[in-house]
Amino acid sequence: MMKRLTAASLSLGFAILLTGCSSAPPNALPVARDDIDGVQSQMESYIQHEMARFKLAGLSIALVDDQEIIWARGFGWADVEARIQTGPDTRYRVGSISKLFTDTAAMQLVAEGRLDLDAPVQNTLPWFSIGSAWHDAKPITLRQLMSHHSGLPRDTAGGMWMREAPSSQHDFHAMLRALAETQADAPPERIYSYSNVAIDVVGAMVEAASGQPFEQHIQESLLAPLGMQGAQFSAAMPTDDTMARGHFRRKNQDEPAFRDVPAGGLNASVTDLARFLMMQFSGGRNREGAVVLTATQQAAMLQHQYPGLPLDADMRVGLGWHFTTLGTDAGRGGDPVAYHAGGMWNFHSQMMIMPEQKLGVIVLSNDRAARGVVDSVARRALDLLLEARSGIRPTPEPGFAPATQAWTDAQWQSARTACAGDYMTPFGFASIKPKGLKLRARYYDRWFEMREGEMGRLGLRYRLAGIFPIELGTLSEIGFECTLIDGRPVLLSVFDGKRMLIGEKLPEPSLPTNVSNWIGRYKPRLLEGESADIDLDIGVRIFQADGRLWVEYRTHSEEDVRMLLQPVSETAVRVVSGPLTDTGSVVQLENEKDEASRFRFSGWIFDRVAE
Repeated sequence: MMKRLTAASLSLGFAILLTGCSSAPPNALPVARDDIDGVQSQMESYIQHEMARFKLAGLSIALVDDQEIIWARGFGWADVEARIQTGPDTRYRVGSISKLFTDTAAMQLVAEGRLDLDAPVQNTLPWFSIGSAWHDAKPITLRQLMSHHSGLPRDTAGGMWMREAPSSQHDFHAMLRALAETQADAPPERIYSYSNVAIDVVGAMVEAASGQPFEQHIQESLLAPLGMQGAQFSAAMPTDDTMARGHFRRKNQDEPAFRDVPAGGLNASVTDLARFLMMQFSGGRNREGAVVLTATQQAAMLQHQYPGLPLDADMRVGLGWHFTTLGTDAGRGGDPVAYHAGGMWNFHSQMMIMPEQKLGVIVLSNDRAARGVVDSVARRALDLLLEARSGIRPTPEPGFAPATQAWTDAQWQSARTACAGDYMTPFGFASIKPKGLKLRARYYDRWFEMREGEMGRLGLRYRLAGIFPIELGTLSEIGFECTLIDGRPVLLSVFDGKRMLIGEKLPEPSLPTNVSNWIGRYKPRLLEGESADIDLDIGVRIFQADGRLWVEYRTHSEEDVRMLLQPVSETAVRVVSGPLTDTGSVVQLENEKDEASRFRFSGWIFDRVAE
């Protein structure tokens, strides 16, 4: 679950529109300098409203100012059935926030000279191998892995979720060794592409360089020195009384074990994680002044990696950290924010820091429906905390402003030429089509009017039944640009002065010549005790529509996912999930004599069960 300001705003705006309207949260009010009580009061009201709005079970939050936790509190229930309330010491599955700890452990070994950021992975892991369709691709390095520029697949889904901790035959080490039979999704350093698999490789490198099992090494080298007494890495969720239970719709849910321990296996409280933030504000030292990570390596993790890559647009990422800004008024630009979010089966998390201000916030929830809430709570808390400490009131810079003069026919014609087409975005399939002299955009089953704006940007407007205007909130402040990057016709979103690559214009529709061999409904072969993030009653459906081949399924969170299948050969298609059309995992069709069709994808074999 990696996000940035534009991505989060765009996806959250669409989600709110598509799921219907509900009562708006209270607006953030000004706070006086050093009025931390005012910050707490506003955040209590906001959190309680959002938890009621989305029917969440529990949430904990901590605010950090340099070396002090200035507020930490729990809301709701750690266990609804047992009536156990949350608190600041309640532990949660923190998901991908774990990656920051795995990367920090790797940087400790870099400081000791036992790992090299820019050496090939095989120098540390001689057995590591993965195929590539790009024969001139660079070797994969630790720097690429930690900054999500390795080109490795996002996940190997087969065996990722288990009812119990996986055996050595199916743990993350076994998954990494099986990569030798697969191919990379992209060449290294082409584009930012988030990958759990990449951080599993980092975890394996930490083991090899330290000579210790991953969980033991990170406990001794990082968690214990930081004083994170309740924190631990594990595949299966602990069951002691300090651990929150997962929930959905205010009912207790079983949380499966997670194979990819280095990428998401940390269990921790907001007070545990606060100690990690304090280290960021003290140049790598713990609260007793001992060096946990050298100041040089701690600062390096907060440095932008691969600046200038054209297809990254304004995406900025460090070694583990992702970056955005909190916009400010009076033309002063934005204050840098480093962050990392996390999501598990029934848990969501967000952690944000402002390194220059030495301010931070951690928000953890034990509810499947809390993904947008942990993000919005963390942002508002950091906004208010910044205002209370510095007097700066963050004001994001809208990416869209309506044109003061109507566009000419020539301007609209230029926009139609540049923009009209189909796009596969990280948020789903989108289409921009001419409507008279102007344009309209389709996202899932909704049609939006495209408005002319300043600086040649387009905006969105939505009318219910084509008549009644609907307020889109932040979504109405996002601008869209169509341009060429590296010769590719792409769609960008613009918000708070940042451009994000949304998608590349798809080529003309095409189908495999043997399309009938693909069409049907499939189910994966699961390991004993495996939990699949697919509704197995529905399965995976491959179908033809609009001259293209598609795959769709429903997740355990009841989200419908649809992705494009682009022909590669007679027996292979590429899963295009955005933003580029020529990157993504390849699906290989197998069709043996006297057997139904089947295909291999992401560590699974899928068998066709119906046409």
